[in-house]
Amino acid sequence: MKNCLPIFLLAALLAACQSPAPKPTPATPTPGAKPDTSAPLPKPDTLPQVSQPEKPAPFQRDTTAPYGSPQNPVRVEEGKPVDMSFLNGQPRLSPGENAARHIDSIRGRAQKGEPDYMYVLGSCYEEGWGVEQNYKEALKWYQKAAEQGQKNAYGAIGGLYRMGKGVTANPQKAAECFEKGAQLDDDNCLLCLGNCYYTGYGKPKDLTKAAHYWAKAANLGNGYAISQLGDAYLGGLGVEKDIEKAIEYYRQAADKNIPNAQYRLGVFYFYGQGVPKDEAYAKLLMNKARDNGVAEAQTFLEKHFD
Repeated sequence: MKNCLPIFLLAALLAACQSPAPKPTPATPTPGAKPDTSAPLPKPDTLPQVSQPEKPAPFQRDTTAPYGSPQNPVRVEEGKPVDMSFLNGQPRLSPGENAARHIDSIRGRAQKGEPDYMYVLGSCYEEGWGVEQNYKEALKWYQKAAEQGQKNAYGAIGGLYRMGKGVTANPQKAAECFEKGAQLDDDNCLLCLGNCYYTGYGKPKDLTKAAHYWAKAANLGNGYAISQLGDAYLGGLGVEKDIEKAIEYYRQAADKNIPNAQYRLGVFYFYGQGVPKDEAYAKLLMNKARDNGVAEAQTFLEKHFD
């Protein structure tokens, strides 16, 4: 299992190993806007992570659990290409391939005390990118980065304690790391801390606090947190049940290519619940969700469209 590795941070750092390049400004989707149904379906930048957390299973990946939860931690995996050609001129290389190509530069800059590169070097040791996989070495570099205030490192350390990689699994220490990152407004740590309160993992179970931290992560643009807020309002989990708000959050998350939101929004459009009935748009959303790994979407398509 992999820890959190924000794709654009890694891409930007790898690009810096070659020559400075301006960091592109990602487009901000218009809230409530209906996605362009004529455009080709985008390929996901990360592994599909879907559905609301009804039956958590600690220490075993469950892709139907919420992305960033103990059961389905945030990760980037080899074999899932990310198009970073706009940064470094290389055609469709995975983060691991890029890191392996520049491991000497990454190590050198980490050893010079640059926190972001300490974090990336820790990720290389955790994933085995350009170096032999070594969780203890990964933890060492993550801790060095965290000591220098690198906020992403707290989520990575929390992931190691959550999964028991190189250390004894410890829910309390994992949650403590997420909390430290959350205090620095790291959106992934806010998401994970909310999940800890939702599942009672390392924190007392508290749905109100879970929704609170999901909302903070959503305000920072975390698409998975936005989707989970949709789940919260759909089920009245820590907030008052509100179908209209749930649909609005699902729209925003679907615009960010979040599989859970695509699936749930597709159900609403198929039945015309809270939105105008639109089976064609529902099918498009279901196809996207299926392509992003939602097994329920394939079942839905077979039942209603095949």
